[in-house]
Amino acid sequence: MKFASSLLLAVLAVDSAAAYSAAFVPRCSSQQQQFSSSFLPGSTNRLHAAMTASRSSSTKAPSSSLSMLVETSGGMEELQELTEVADANVLSKQVRKNPSLWKLAGMASIPVGAALGFGLTLPTQRIAAGAVGAIVSGVAGAVGKSRLDALTESNAKPALAQAMIDVGISDPAKTKQALLAVKETFGVEDEDYQSLCIELYATYLQGMVKYNPVAKTNELKELQNVRQALGLNNLQVGEAHTMAAQKWYRQTCLFTPEEELDDPDHPDRQALDKLLFLTERSLREGNETEEAFRYEMTRTAKALGVNSLSEAMERVAELAEPFYQRALKSTRSKLGSQQVSATMLERARRTLGVSDATAKDMHVSCFNEEVRELLGLSNAVNVDGDESPPLSADVKFPENAQERLKQLQEVLGLSDVDASYEISNEATPLFQATALEAIGKVLGRNMEPGQAWSAMEKRRKELLVDVESSKTLVASIVMQSLGRPLEQANKFAKVNNEAAAFEQLTEALDAKEVLVSILRMSGWEDFDNFDQSFCNPWDKKSANGFLVSEERIKMYRIFLTRSFRKMKDGKITDEAYNRILEIKGLLGISDLQEQAESRRAFGPELNKAMQVATDEIVQDYTPELAKNMQSQIKAVVENLRLSDDYVREVGATFYSKAVETVSEKAPGGLPSPELFQALEALRELFHLAKEDVAETHMEHFGGVYKKSVLEAMGRTGVIRPEIQEGLNKLQDRLGVSETDCRKLFLQAVEEKMKPMAKWVGSEMERMMLDQKQLSQRRGRDMGEDLFQTGKGADGVLGLGAEINVMSDIMNLIDFYNDNKVAEEAEVTTKNPETGEEVTSTDTIYPVTALGCGAMDQELAELLYRQFVVGGFQAQGEKAARYEASRPAFGGILGLDKAKIEGVNSNIASTVYDNFVSNAMQTKGTLDQQDMMFLANIQAKLSITAEEGEKMLKSAQRKILSEEIDAIMDAPKSSSLRAFREKCNSMGVNLIEDVGISKTRLTRMFAAEITPALKSGAINANDVDILTEIQESLGMEVDECESIFESTLLKLSKTAYDLIKGELLRGREENTVDLIKELVRYAAFNEGDLSLEADEAVAYQIFNIYDATDHADEDQADVEKNRQLLKASLGLP
Repeated sequence: MKFASSLLLAVLAVDSAAAYSAAFVPRCSSQQQQFSSSFLPGSTNRLHAAMTASRSSSTKAPSSSLSMLVETSGGMEELQELTEVADANVLSKQVRKNPSLWKLAGMASIPVGAALGFGLTLPTQRIAAGAVGAIVSGVAGAVGKSRLDALTESNAKPALAQAMIDVGISDPAKTKQALLAVKETFGVEDEDYQSLCIELYATYLQGMVKYNPVAKTNELKELQNVRQALGLNNLQVGEAHTMAAQKWYRQTCLFTPEEELDDPDHPDRQALDKLLFLTERSLREGNETEEAFRYEMTRTAKALGVNSLSEAMERVAELAEPFYQRALKSTRSKLGSQQVSATMLERARRTLGVSDATAKDMHVSCFNEEVRELLGLSNAVNVDGDESPPLSADVKFPENAQERLKQLQEVLGLSDVDASYEISNEATPLFQATALEAIGKVLGRNMEPGQAWSAMEKRRKELLVDVESSKTLVASIVMQSLGRPLEQANKFAKVNNEAAAFEQLTEALDAKEVLVSILRMSGWEDFDNFDQSFCNPWDKKSANGFLVSEERIKMYRIFLTRSFRKMKDGKITDEAYNRILEIKGLLGISDLQEQAESRRAFGPELNKAMQVATDEIVQDYTPELAKNMQSQIKAVVENLRLSDDYVREVGATFYSKAVETVSEKAPGGLPSPELFQALEALRELFHLAKEDVAETHMEHFGGVYKKSVLEAMGRTGVIRPEIQEGLNKLQDRLGVSETDCRKLFLQAVEEKMKPMAKWVGSEMERMMLDQKQLSQRRGRDMGEDLFQTGKGADGVLGLGAEINVMSDIMNLIDFYNDNKVAEEAEVTTKNPETGEEVTSTDTIYPVTALGCGAMDQELAELLYRQFVVGGFQAQGEKAARYEASRPAFGGILGLDKAKIEGVNSNIASTVYDNFVSNAMQTKGTLDQQDMMFLANIQAKLSITAEEGEKMLKSAQRKILSEEIDAIMDAPKSSSLRAFREKCNSMGVNLIEDVGISKTRLTRMFAAEITPALKSGAINANDVDILTEIQESLGMEVDECESIFESTLLKLSKTAYDLIKGELLRGREENTVDLIKELVRYAAFNEGDLSLEADEAVAYQIFNIYDATDHADEDQADVEKNRQLLKASLGLP
């Protein structure tokens, strides 16, 4: 160590003697001078030679390293500048020349004088050590250990930079080894080394921006090599970029104002964007997460004065796109040489960070440029500077163009749709010029359609226009060709110039014929329906899409009218009819609009013929007349090509007028046979079916039929069979349909039934209500309650009228049934279990008391209830008749099934309650005869077995609940026993069927076992009664045991208290039975009765039991009882 210090002093002396004053040199002894002269000169020469060689090598290294790059990026220049600045400091330069020596010297202290270069004579190591120690402790100007360490480490950075310059960065692994060697030489700690590497990366990056503001693609690889050589991770790279950005922006802003940094053409702005680009690429290549990337990129952007991440990314994209544009240009030039592929372009995109969306746009643009170049359109511009391709027929693709474009499409990854669009976009004007010229010549009769199509197809293939694009283009030309004459026709139609409008429409039809011929040769199925493809009025792009509906209809009307005027003998020829159909399709006229216009144009002729036929036939009908009129009308229809629907429509109007006339002429509204024949002739003449005229006949003859039905009903209200046959004949003669006759019949039934239903309701009200209640219900003073006969009511409150009500109800039912008013209909329902549809027949009641307003809902339900109850009270045949009529009566009243079932259930529930209550009160239970009676009730009221069982249980529950309520008011063991035995015999569950709560069951159990315990009926040797009670009540064993134990302890405490009280009163003879009772209780729990007995009282009780006569008992039992008594009293 001491030797190293002396050696270092010698080295310093050589290079530093001239720089320092001799005045600072301390005096030396002769021995020291001798040592100095004997050691320093030789050593100095050797060291000087080595150091000179080292400086020479260091000076030449940069030029050789930088010459390795064809075009410098500026990074190495910045590192060179860093080393040159460090070399300006003499001491730092000496440290970098031999860092190991300085690091070793750092372990000791060096006097200032030695650092100034004067020789020291150190005879021995001990003297040297002493001298050094004295200087360290006494000289203020000494260079300390920490200072030497700082000098060594501060010079490690330029040494690392020099290593990068010497080795270069083309081989990152080799450079990394050289840097680690410098780290080891300088003894730099790992953490400090990482910091130095970040600073070096930032310095290199700053040089790349500083020396060349224009970004180059090779710089990305260069920067990646620097990162690998320095061994930086993603976080450290982000830190380095931010550090470089901050330093560059701080230095740049000193000389460049903000407005110049906003100028994209300014070098500093270009350098700033380059730094953003290099940052984005470096972060992306490190596979940063999106969150980390956004953070680091935003941090660097803000350091450069760009506050928006989106703006920073836009600048990066603007810088990257030109590089990728050059790659695409190179791709086109090398196409077909196997030197380009989609994979290479994808790799270039990843390297430059070009997004997929941007790349897609650039690929499309590249493909378009190739298309234009192949067509020779790349330099075609018009006088305004806009692209204007020549329309010459000589412009076309070369022979190999399709294969070349297909290859380029695959390399660029374009879809067929995109490629086809670009080709069509450039070639369409050329194809359009040929198509327009060819179609124009055909329209001018200068070319045949076949020749035109051949020319168009040849040009399409020359220009590589796909079929779909050519379809679109041809369709556009077709629409234009039709649109011009239609526009002219519309102009003339607006000013009512019908002749000119007709001429233009004729020209449009001629053009349509030619265009159809051309398209037919194309074989394109899309255009088979010409009118639908090109003349859709709801499509604004179609040939007639510019016309509003009123304009199209007006032009069609003009064409139709003038075509009719030109007809000979008022007959539309086949040619004229076909042209009318063609103009209909051309103008987009719908079928409804066509019918309306045809009726407007030709309707008067048909109306005239039909009017004559109607008047003649109704006035004086003969079969010959009908035949002649039919011939005339048929001629008009055929000549004008009118549809059968129109004939029926117009004929229906005239037929209706004829029926009205016949109705007025017929006596009593009933037409004579001759008039009826006249109407039949007109109906056939006008092609009308009976269903078509049914409404008219109903309107004029329906009243006659209804009146006849009412008359046929007579006083009885029932239509006899022979009279019904007459009504059927009347129906045929009047021409009223069967459905309408049924409606009229039901109307008549309603008129007849309504007063009958009102009367029944009135009688029911008088039977159930007194005079005051009846007045309140009807809202008027009823006076004395009278029957129809005028006789006062029999009995109290008119109860004597019950027989009359049942009779009136049966009359109403007979009226309904005898006239067969009810209808059978099929009803489809779903089986709730299987889900299958089930079809059944149901009875429909079309006329009801509720429906005709004869009564309200409340009265209807009351009537039905009364009828059901009356059926129970009736006997014999009358009862059977009432029961059979019950379902029909509910429907006649208008009650739905739910209401009927509700009333039946309510009545059945009442009957069940009363019957079960009486039976159980008299017999205690229901026998077989009682059950048969209840089954009969079910059948009469249509109650299902399940519903009957529910009602029975409900009635039983009600009776039993009332019974147990009465018992529990003063519970007795015998009553409880009898009640549960009754329930058990009836199969009734006390909880579920009777509704007894858990609490009440507990009380019932305790109330029944208490007397049995006291009497000894329940003892330790006989618990069968206890089990029977538990099972009969349906209680859990654990629950019963808990109640039993609680009751036992309670009885034991009571017995003990009674014994104690008798003893206090001196009545020992009264305690004997109580003590035996206590012994019985103790036998259940082996003496554990939880008694708190006084010792004196306990002994007294035990002595009494001992003194009792036990001669009739087994001595073993006596001894056992003695022990149980002792245990219960707590005696030892």
